[in-house]
Amino acid sequence: MAKIHTHYDNLKVARGAPQEVVRAAYKALSQKYHPDKNQGDEKAARIMAIVNTAYNILSDPVRRKEHDEWIAAEEWEVEWLESSGEEAPRTRGENWESPPPARNRRRLLREPRWWIGLLGGVALGAACALLLVQQPRLLPSALAFNGKPEAAPVAPVTSVPALDPDAWVMPAGAKTPPAVVKALAVTQLVVPARQPECDTDLATPTAPNGEPWPDQSGYIPGYPTGNSGREMTVVVDNSANANPVFVKIWDLERRSNVRHAYVLGNGTLTIDGLAAGKYEVRYQNVVSNTAHAECKNRAARRAAAGF
Repeated sequence: MAKIHTHYDNLKVARGAPQEVVRAAYKALSQKYHPDKNQGDEKAARIMAIVNTAYNILSDPVRRKEHDEWIAAEEWEVEWLESSGEEAPRTRGENWESPPPARNRRRLLREPRWWIGLLGGVALGAACALLLVQQPRLLPSALAFNGKPEAAPVAPVTSVPALDPDAWVMPAGAKTPPAVVKALAVTQLVVPARQPECDTDLATPTAPNGEPWPDQSGYIPGYPTGNSGREMTVVVDNSANANPVFVKIWDLERRSNVRHAYVLGNGTLTIDGLAAGKYEVRYQNVVSNTAHAECKNRAARRAAAGF
């Protein structure tokens, strides 16, 4: 097997030599190659530097143990290469040579931090892969970008779960959650015609601010107006729907509502003065006064029937 040059070879001692032998060998070599006795001799100066390095490592129990482990790992690799028919490292020809830094493979594999780092990397990679797979489901179905509204109708309304931190109002006495909040991330929202749903639509006589619903379409008082600018306009077309709608403009980047509006049944509202950005238009159907009375009658009939 090819010989691995070590710091023991540089001090001319056996690998199992006790500290007294290592110290004596270093003292003898120091007297022979000391610069004071070899002034101007570059080879002697190089050998003395190698001897000093070897003694510093072998005189330290911890560093000597690491060096022994490096030797064992190197010899194991050489033996494996020779047994597999590959070319093994050639024996060093120089009598004085400083071994390369110890790679210490076996010690590294026994180090808990190495395994923790490896497992952490695998977990992080798996989480990133899962995020990439799930991303289409987590992102909104569409985004609103800069530009003025087009004259022609746009894509149909899509449904997404409510992400609004200030939750939608729960209808009084409702046994099921409110209707799914609608979102259309374009510059025009066309609300389809639909019948009122007493158990899921907003059937409260007051707006979320505690005041009665407005008599006309417009912004709901009491809510701050954000993202003011001249770059964007959103048209809410509720002309096909007989019921009013409660509308919120959601800023996707700031993750907050910047407009709160109320649009009458069979009405239209233009929300202008928006700065450039990415928005979602969300709405929830509001039960009108007429429909609200009908809902109360339905509830009374169900109660009388024992349902």
